[in-house]
Amino acid sequence: GNAPMWEAYPRGGCWILKVRKRKDSGASVLGKMWQDIVLAAVGEGFEEPDVVGISLCIRRNEDLLSVWNVDNRNDEIRFKIGEKMKRILELEPSTIIEYKHHAESMQDMSTFRNAKAYVFAASENQA
Repeated sequence: GNAPMWEAYPRGGCWILKVRKRKDSGASVLGKMWQDIVLAAVGEGFEEPDVVGISLCIRRNEDLLSVWNVDNRNDEIRFKIGEKMKRILELEPSTIIEYKHHAESMQDMSTFRNAKAYVFAASENQA
């Protein structure tokens, strides 16, 4: 088996959604998102064998959901995973998600710090 760590996927990376904590939303929104991402990962809802894991990090001010992929050299596959993540989580089109290469994580010792932000434009298929 593979270990859930950057070194196991040096050419990989992860898509990250930062979920700000709000007093009125409670854990129910995050719980639903986590449930949806788990079911998608287990049920092959990403339709991409490049997806190798998911994670949830509970933090003080914001929680972080991430989807790991094994190889980020193919931009088409990498962006397909990010787009699918947004659809699975039913995020607004303007929602920013971030991507970080594991090679960069190994340098700065953080999965989430210094990640690149992306907003996906609606494609003809989604309109």
